[in-house]
Order: sequence, then C-alpha cells, then structure tokens
Amino acid sequence: MKIYIKKTALSLAIISSMAMVTSCEKDFGTINDPWDNKQYSVSVPPLYNSIVSTMTETGRGLASTFIYQATQLAANYAASGYRLDNQVGGTWENYYFALVDYRKAMELLDADPNAAKMTNVRAMLQTLMALKTLKTTSLYGDMPYSEAAKSIYGSEYYRPVYDKQADIFAAALGDLKKAVDGFSTSADQVSLGASETLLHNDIAKWIKFANSVRLKYALVMRDKNAAAADAIIAEALSKPLLGPDEFIAIDPAAISGLQIDRAGNYRGNSYVRMGSTMWSAMSSSNAEDGSGIYDLRTKIFFEPNSAGKWKPYPQNPPANVQAETRNDTEGGLNDPYADKRLTTWVSGGTYYYSPLNIYYIGDRTFPDLLITGTEISFLKAEIYNRGIGGAAANPASAKQAYEDGITSSVKFWYKLANGSAVWTVNKPAAAPAPADLTAMLTNPAVAYSATPATALAQIYKQNWIALFHQPLDAWILQRRTGGATPNVPLAPTSESLNFNRLTYPPVEVTSNFDNWKAVTGGTDSKSVKPWIMP
Repeated sequence: MKIYIKKTALSLAIISSMAMVTSCEKDFGTINDPWDNKQYSVSVPPLYNSIVSTMTETGRGLASTFIYQATQLAANYAASGYRLDNQVGGTWENYYFALVDYRKAMELLDADPNAAKMTNVRAMLQTLMALKTLKTTSLYGDMPYSEAAKSIYGSEYYRPVYDKQADIFAAALGDLKKAVDGFSTSADQVSLGASETLLHNDIAKWIKFANSVRLKYALVMRDKNAAAADAIIAEALSKPLLGPDEFIAIDPAAISGLQIDRAGNYRGNSYVRMGSTMWSAMSSSNAEDGSGIYDLRTKIFFEPNSAGKWKPYPQNPPANVQAETRNDTEGGLNDPYADKRLTTWVSGGTYYYSPLNIYYIGDRTFPDLLITGTEISFLKAEIYNRGIGGAAANPASAKQAYEDGITSSVKFWYKLANGSAVWTVNKPAAAPAPADLTAMLTNPAVAYSATPATALAQIYKQNWIALFHQPLDAWILQRRTGGATPNVPLAPTSESLNFNRLTYPPVEVTSNFDNWKAVTGGTDSKSVKPWIMP
C-alpha cells in the first residue's frame, strides 16, 4: 500500500545558476538532471491524518472581518481595512491540499489486495472529504471538483474546469451514502489503529457522523431540489444520527499537545463587539445591568464593557453613534482582547461596547466543531415543523427537538467554560441550574410557538445562536433560508451588504484564467448568489 514518487523539483533560480557555472565544462544534457534521485513513499495512515489535520476551521480571519457582520452574530464598529480577496485563499488552498491527499489515498486503497477489507477506511475518507467539499462549495459556489487535484496524472488536469454547485452536491452526498452504507463492524476489517486520531475507530460514531452530515446538507439544498433532498432526508432519519449531546470536533482535549489559538483574529483591525441583533435575541430589554438577559449563553459568549455595562454596538449604527475607542490607543489598554486580560481581567482602559468574552476568545482548548447533535436537533425540528422529507408535520416532535437543541447547546457551553483552565472571573458552573434552564425554555421569546411560521422562525433563531462558534456554518444557514435568521437591514456602506459568497482567490485568475472567466464572466462578485440560495 505504498506509492513511490521521484522528487525532481528545483527552483528556476538554482537551475539558472547551475547552467551558468557548468555549461562550459559539462554536456548540456546534464543541466536539468534532478539534484537528488531519492525515492519517497506514502501510505494511507499519514494521508488520512493529513486530511484530518485540515479539518480545523480555516476562516477565522474572515469571521472577525466579514462573516460576523454578515450573519449578525456580532458587529464590527469600524471597517477592518482587510480586503476580501486577501482572505479567501486560505480556505481554498486548505481544501485542495486535502483533495490531493484524498485522491492519492483512494488510489492506494483501490490498488490494495485487501481492498474488500478496507471499507471502513474508505468510508472514513469519504466522510471527511464529502464534508469538506460540501462546506467549501457552500462558501464559494461553483468550483473545480471532478478534474481538480489530479495534476499528477497529466497536464490535461493542470487547469481544471469548474463544476456546477448542484453537481458537486450530488456527488458529495452520493459519497456520504456510500460511506454510511460501507461502514462495517465485521472483525476482518483492516483498522488504522492508533493512526485513527479523530474518532479512534468508533464505527458506530462514524456512521452517525456521516449520516448527520448527509442530513444537514440535504437540508441545505432542499429548497433547490426538493425531490432529491426529501429522499435523502427520509433515509437519513431512518438511520443513526448524532444525539443532542454528541459532537464531532477537532478537540484539544482528545489530541495531546494540540492548541487552537483564536485570539489573534480579534485584535488589530478586527473591531468586533457584541451586536444589537444578537443582544435582542438574548435579552428582553436594553437594561445595561443585564437584568433583561434570559439566554444562559450570553455571559459565556460576551461580557460587559469596561464600565461593567451591557452595551451592544448597533448593527446599523446611526450617524450620531458614540464612537468606540481604538484598540491601539493608550498603550493597548483599550483593547478588550489583550492577552494580559486572561490574568489581570481589568484592562485599565476604556471600551464603550460589550466585547466577546476574553476567556471565550483566549482559551486554546476549545474545540473546532465539525458537526454537533445540537445542530441535528434543530434540523429535525425544522423537518417536523415543515413536514418535509417524508415526515408529516408534527408540532410535538418539532417542539421536543427544538428544546433538545437549546438544552444541549447551553449544557455544552457551561461544561466547556467550567473546564477552562484560564477562566477565572465569572466562571460558569459545570451545568446550568435546572430552574434557570426551565426559565429560559419558558421565556416568551423562547417558548415554542403553536403557530408553525412563528415556530420555524424560532428554530432558525436558536440554530443561529447555537452556531455562534461556527460562523461559517451560521452563514450557510442564513443564506440557504433566504435570510430567515435574525437580522436588521445593514447600512448601504457595510462591507457585508449583499455578501452571498466568497470570491475566488486571485491565484485562480493567474493560473486558471479561462475556466475562471467561464464561470464568472470576467467579474468575480460576492453578491452573486450560489445555487443553494433561494
């Protein structure tokens, strides 16, 4: 199960230098010989783990500069100054590096004499790559897929065509079906052993993972291809799904030595504060003492301003809005996200609007969530509310799934915050008090409505809040529902206005121009709606 690769790469500058030095003494035929003719091998386990390593969130800078404001999960009190085209390349490259590894791993599996006993390994790879594919196309729209990451097979693949988003969805969802059906508990299955670092060979959980991703993205495309989506939804509901308290993540708690540093994305020119839209979704009043707060996650995600007051920044600020202080003034004292606050708490400076909680952004042990049972609960609530996917409308089942989603989200964040080693001030308990959770679920703004349309809006709202830690997924929810998540009209000058997709990285213009032009018409715009949007 190995492949051998001849390493022949050499920079043009070195080749040119060698040519000038040796051309007088040696035959020209030797000039372009490789500098080192070593053989290198690769096998499936490291390729698998290479793909796993790419599953961490890659759009953090995008979130703090564009996505928070677009989804209204938070607000930016000033334009960041960052250009969108300088931020879109990381996620794009991350995907295609993984796709190269995936294609090679599948080639190795196809060639292995024990391929029939490696269906679990194949299904794991299919699950991971299908998730990455579906998420990436949901961000960009049409993209190279069927011909992409195949340049090692010939020059005809150097400039891959762009596939339609609808076709990419169909292919990736098909791979997920193969994965769900392909997982086996047979004792003769070849195991990755200790190399399986994500779910540690828990096949039952892998089935739930793959099936839950399949359900999620069937919902994403449901309003564009109802017949295909409903068939997938019906089948997914009949098979194991993640329970409310289960989640799949790149988790420092499970991977020795792993730390995930998010704090840098909130400093400098990010300018992120709690926004008025989220505040309205968590508090029944604008009381600055926080007495109107009913959502138990508020004080985990956010904190008061430097004066101890709860004050959101307006999502669409009026002309006379009080200006926020700059992060870089007063020797950095005005920066609520300064590292020193993890130990001193009090900044010593002034900031007028409530920031994200310093412990939330500063803790390096919080996981990157790939998909959660919380989200699956809200998707089930949506299905039973709308009566889709072969399921009849069932208000009782919708209500139960809705409350399961809220409860699991609150418990997850209480447990995570309580387990934080750096969290010292206002640290939550390990679990919410039952009376407090009941009060939240029965609050008039949260209690499940008997009116289906109102209840559906509540489902989208609570799913949106629960996706606070997954802003790119919240953006997918916002766009696939046609803006049904909480929002107010943004200012005409907002950088997040009509933000419907990520533009393609500039490298596509230089390296794949003809195919880029065919899909964009020569003008790449963030306002163009991808296929998944109604």
